[in-house]
Amino acid sequence: MTEWTVNQQTIGEKIVVFNPGKTLDNSNAHQMVEAITEAQNRGYVFIIVDMSDLEFLASAGVGSILGTVEISREAGGDIILCSIQDTVQHVLNVLDLTDYFTITKDPAEAIAKYGE
Repeated sequence: MTEWTVNQQTIGEKIVVFNPGKTLDNSNAHQMVEAITEAQNRGYVFIIVDMSDLEFLASAGVGSILGTVEISREAGGDIILCSIQDTVQHVLNVLDLTDYFTITKDPAEAIAKYGE
């Protein structure tokens, strides 16, 4: 079993960018929740999830992000999804979540919109 790590980049004091890699499913969703929660606890209110490498998103992966959105929104921030591949976009469409999530074209657009 390969160890999963999320790539992370901080932008200023309020923004962090995560790239979950190629797969976000039952095997690593709990680690995504932990990474997001840790960032929220450190005061990052805008969490950008760069999905440019993400090829497979399972329901557990969706849940790992869904379960943390309200915490960011209550703190005056949000979780922003960007660079979404067609296969992942299809999952979000089927689950009727495209209106719930904030979605931008890429991390640069999200940073420009929410940056300090």
